[in-house]
Amino acid sequence: MQRDVFGLIFGAVFFLVGAGLLNEGISGRDPAQAETIAGAAILSLGALTLGIVLKDWLKWKSELKKYRQG
Repeated sequence: MQRDVFGLIFGAVFFLVGAGLLNEGISGRDPAQAETIAGAAILSLGALTLGIVLKDWLKWKSELKKYRQG
C-alpha cells in the first residue's frame, strides 16, 4: 500500500511539472524547443505512472471484494 501512495505522489508531481513545462514551452516563438519536448515527456511519464497505479489499485479493490464475499 505504501508503494501505491508514493506512485500517486510521483505521478501527480511529474504530471503537474510536465504540464507546466509544456505550457511555458508552447507559448514561446519556437515550438520545437527542448522545454516543450521535456514537458511532453514528463507529462506522459506522470500520466503513465498514474494510470498504472490506479489500474493496480482498482484490481486490488476487486480482488479484496471477491475475498470478502467468500
